[in-house]
Amino acid sequence: MNLLKKKSLWLGALFLLLLGGATLYVVYRELRGQDILGTLKNANLWWVLAAVVSMALYAVADGINISRCLRLAGYKLTFAQMMKYSFAGFFFSSITPSSTGGQPGQLYFMAKDRLKVSHSAFTLLCALLSFQCAAVVLGVVGVIFSHGEVFNLQGKFSYVFPIGFALNIAIIIGLFCVLFTRRIAGFFAGAGLWFMKIRGIKPGDKFKFLRSFAAYRKAASLLRLNKSVFVKMLITSFIQIILFHSVTFFCSHAVGCSSLDWFTVLRTQSSLFISVSSLPLPGAAGVTEYGYALFYADLIPEALLGSAMLLSRFCSFVLPLVASGLGLAALSVKQEK
Repeated sequence: MNLLKKKSLWLGALFLLLLGGATLYVVYRELRGQDILGTLKNANLWWVLAAVVSMALYAVADGINISRCLRLAGYKLTFAQMMKYSFAGFFFSSITPSSTGGQPGQLYFMAKDRLKVSHSAFTLLCALLSFQCAAVVLGVVGVIFSHGEVFNLQGKFSYVFPIGFALNIAIIIGLFCVLFTRRIAGFFAGAGLWFMKIRGIKPGDKFKFLRSFAAYRKAASLLRLNKSVFVKMLITSFIQIILFHSVTFFCSHAVGCSSLDWFTVLRTQSSLFISVSSLPLPGAAGVTEYGYALFYADLIPEALLGSAMLLSRFCSFVLPLVASGLGLAALSVKQEK
């Protein structure tokens, strides 16, 4: 075995150890002192299974959106690649503040598969834009149908929705500008060249950078000429978020709250999601649970609220985190062989 191959295997093993360590740490932090086994034992497992299937379909929908843009650029992804990028997005988003690690993690795996950085970056920004648009629209619908109840919350949480809404709108505007405005994109290209000059640009690096930027702009032109692709991505994002929000409905019924209807959960979860999704906390830890208790205080009986919240967090965050980590590990080992 040559030295390069040995080095690759050692780096792969180290990466898998870090992946496993991060997963175990987040799981321990989330479930510390929580009796998830007791909750599962007393829950209706058919409803729990429905929640698990919803999250599995959520991951598949994410992979489908990623593959759509890459297909425009001429790439043909296998199902394993599609899911690998989806797993990477969920895993690294879950363990980093404000979900900022998702796209860099996906870019890393795309680069290992020899996808051009310009095409990968454009694809992930488009996927993020469609997701943000769907999340904001559903959040607004949730607030309208809840008759503005979110603005009547007491204490510090009364400011969370306006802040979260403003941050999400800012992200959407920023993404539209970067993706489809030549002047803004040119500004970032100039900033990139300036940064490279400060670091000490090597011969040929400027040409490579400008070539990548040209490929990025070409990808943007392809999407403008194929607007139906983004419409399909947007529809998929709506389905994806609805699946995610439905987990709470399934988990509430699993612990015995049969009076809670699906649309009430959808509008409530949409408002909660847009409130906490952009906060600078890994997986929006802590504030999600606190917000859940506030938003559902009048919807779920107090005796069932704790169990419903724990089971929902387990099915929508902890279990998918473990599954995405294991999926990344398995696909990485398979790729190294």
